[in-house]
Amino acid sequence: MIIKNQPSPGFSLIELVIVVAIVGILALVGYPSYTEHVRKTERKAAVGKILNIATSLEQYKTQNFAYPTDAAVQATLEETDNRYAYEIAVTDNAGKTSYSITATPVSTGPQASDRCGVLTYTSQGEWSFDNSLTETDCL
Repeated sequence: MIIKNQPSPGFSLIELVIVVAIVGILALVGYPSYTEHVRKTERKAAVGKILNIATSLEQYKTQNFAYPTDAAVQATLEETDNRYAYEIAVTDNAGKTSYSITATPVSTGPQASDRCGVLTYTSQGEWSFDNSLTETDCL
């Protein structure tokens, strides 16, 4: 009786190495895209919070003919969920006649290395960003 060598139904070492290499290459290409997408999503959430605060401040001004006091602004900020990506602050610039809202990335959060850096919105409706970027780059 002759016994034939039949190939085993498993994978060879070369096939496994090729699969691991392909998965590694895909991870190297995909991970930076994923992290940039997460940063962009957090940035958009911060922009939404800034605009909600600005809307509240403008509604207050419409009813009271001036922007609110620091205590009222603080109450507005406490209603927003700052989470862990940005710290949002409102500053009074000219005796309650204007304001600016800034969202500063938390140094230990996912936005710490975001290319847009600090987001600033003024009562004139103007945006500014770090690194001389524009609204097209960051919004």
